[in-house]
Amino acid sequence: MRRRSTLVHCALALALSCVLAAPASAQDFPSKPVRIIVPYAPGGVVDGLARVLSTGMRDALGTPVIVENRPGAGGITGMQACSAAPPDGYTICFTVQDSLSYNGYFYKSLPYDPVNGYTPLTNLGWTNGLIVSNANAGITSYADLVAKAKAAPGKFNWGTWGEASQPDVQMRAVAGAAGATFVPIPYKGQAQSMPALLSGEVDIGYVGIGMALPHIESGRLKPLLLTGKNRNDALPGIPTMAEAGADVGLPTYLLAVGPARMPAAVADKLQAAMVKAAQAPGAQQFYKTFTLTFVGDTPAAFAEFLKADRTNAERVFRKMGFKPGTNLAD
Repeated sequence: MRRRSTLVHCALALALSCVLAAPASAQDFPSKPVRIIVPYAPGGVVDGLARVLSTGMRDALGTPVIVENRPGAGGITGMQACSAAPPDGYTICFTVQDSLSYNGYFYKSLPYDPVNGYTPLTNLGWTNGLIVSNANAGITSYADLVAKAKAAPGKFNWGTWGEASQPDVQMRAVAGAAGATFVPIPYKGQAQSMPALLSGEVDIGYVGIGMALPHIESGRLKPLLLTGKNRNDALPGIPTMAEAGADVGLPTYLLAVGPARMPAAVADKLQAAMVKAAQAPGAQQFYKTFTLTFVGDTPAAFAEFLKADRTNAERVFRKMGFKPGTNLAD
């Protein structure tokens, strides 16, 4: 009886120590540098936003915040590294919706779980995507693109970030709506596809508006079509995919997540640090330059949004004729 009583007391003491330790650990966070993994090459919008927000997050958290680029496999390499990290808040990831809302549908297997492998932190910002052409491709508008692409199937190539990436999905949407054929050329993110567009290595591509504007103004790129339903004040004369009958109903946004099972108090601290960082003048200028609209929702609200977005993405892909797990190479 005495031995049983001792075991019960030990179990109770252990349980109590765990309960007391959890808030203490969250309260002490952070006590060392925080790492932001960007699953794309340096130079893109996600990378730029991570570097801008890292400064404000450092001030809010009182610890260094380091950006680490881990490009490869259309973002899969970096997402795997983020998922495999300890869920202590010291490793998080900035990415785009493809990683969580698209890949789970397209790939038969992934080295990470896009549904349960992460702790949602916040939506970092909405934006329009922009479909552009190299000026030397001789395409003057979306209507011109449709006419020339239909007249010469396969003549024009299209820079993507790999199969099932946002540029690839938009290419397929335009091809389906226009009855045209394009040749996809994969790159490791916008930081590589943009130089290819500017040099004429590829004819058409999908880019962020802010990154494209200087080259549109210089005449090197021609804006053709905005993704989404609403026009953008930066390019008021450019029609949307909805107007062109090619809208796929997929929002374009940047997001922050951490490994699964991150303590809620730690996730809340990180989200609050991002919200504060986004209010800094430098961050505000970045958002304006790249036509991003900051959201900054709570981890709980963002988790609900991601759930709905995955459901919507699956609906869209089925409507477009994609079959789950069979469109991409193993």
